[in-house]
Amino acid sequence: MTVLSHLKLFDGTRFLDETAISFDNSTITALGTMTNGIDMGGRLLSPGLIDLHMHGQMGEDNMRPGGTTRIATTQPQFGVTSFCPTSVTDSDEQTRVFLENVRLAMESAQGARVLGAYLEGPYLDYELRGVHDERFLKEPSISHYRALVEGYEDLIVRVTLAPEKKGGMELVRFLADQGITVSIGHSAATAVETTEAVRLGVSTTTHTFNAMPALHHRQPGVLGVALTHPDLKAEFVADMVHIHPLIVKLIYLAKGVEGCFYCTDSMEAAGMRDGIYRLGNGTVSVQNGIARKGERLAGSTLTMDQGLRLLVEDADIPLHDALRMGTRNPADVIGRPDLGRLVPGAKADFVLWDDTLHVEATYVEGRCLYRAD
Repeated sequence: MTVLSHLKLFDGTRFLDETAISFDNSTITALGTMTNGIDMGGRLLSPGLIDLHMHGQMGEDNMRPGGTTRIATTQPQFGVTSFCPTSVTDSDEQTRVFLENVRLAMESAQGARVLGAYLEGPYLDYELRGVHDERFLKEPSISHYRALVEGYEDLIVRVTLAPEKKGGMELVRFLADQGITVSIGHSAATAVETTEAVRLGVSTTTHTFNAMPALHHRQPGVLGVALTHPDLKAEFVADMVHIHPLIVKLIYLAKGVEGCFYCTDSMEAAGMRDGIYRLGNGTVSVQNGIARKGERLAGSTLTMDQGLRLLVEDADIPLHDALRMGTRNPADVIGRPDLGRLVPGAKADFVLWDDTLHVEATYVEGRCLYRAD
């Protein structure tokens, strides 16, 4: 058993009086005031960050063979201990390549934990598709979904779709019945349609405020429901580019800390210099750290640790709530009570932070996979 002592502990919800943590065989065994462990110098220790929406990082893309396995090895340097590799809308053949990438990454168990596959599309609204390739958009269909994921059914953790499209509500119910997290995004649904989709199983939004109609006082649409419905968790991109810091604060105040979580929606340029990159089968230009395809935002170059700092520094979110939005909340969204918290019985996944909220060390299942120089 390993003991880390002289810590400031955040358990996923609040800061604790306890100052030490012990773990054994990849599992947290106790929290307390033990002094016999490795002295961590009073540093902050939190659960590992969880990114439920990311396409790529450090020159790698989930849609390319081997990409997800390589991404898993780079995630710990950004404080990420678990993530959902995310697809972009592409041909059925290429989407199955993505699913195979996820399967291989889960089997290799290198780096951050791969939680399973997240399909962003192909069942999206045409006008609100963003940079998703219009050639491969599909009408929602249970039969098409079954054929698309055949042999990979158990890998699917999350699906984003536009439920107002023909067949959308039926697919929402089907996916929810499979235990899959269903998200509304790239959608022009009315408030009535959105509310019905929530009743049938939609539980989260996809990058709230982005790829959905603007909030209108007589036509509240997806956003009106997203900001007010207690059963709908609001995902947002925390780069302060996709949405203004005041809008981040609005989501936080409207939903309460328990009702929202942040993600990166990152593409391969995350952690890289400005330049020309790929996203799916398209070309993206990154200037001043902002990724665009033409005039449209094309994912982000954000990393989860940067997102945490931006929430605190730019959006004026208290540190304990910003940490919760990147740890316990995303774990709860996908039904993983063993992640995103420091409690006995949970996975020994945690991050040691310095005084400026930069990552000093990252542990996955009790193994230190990253240590800052």
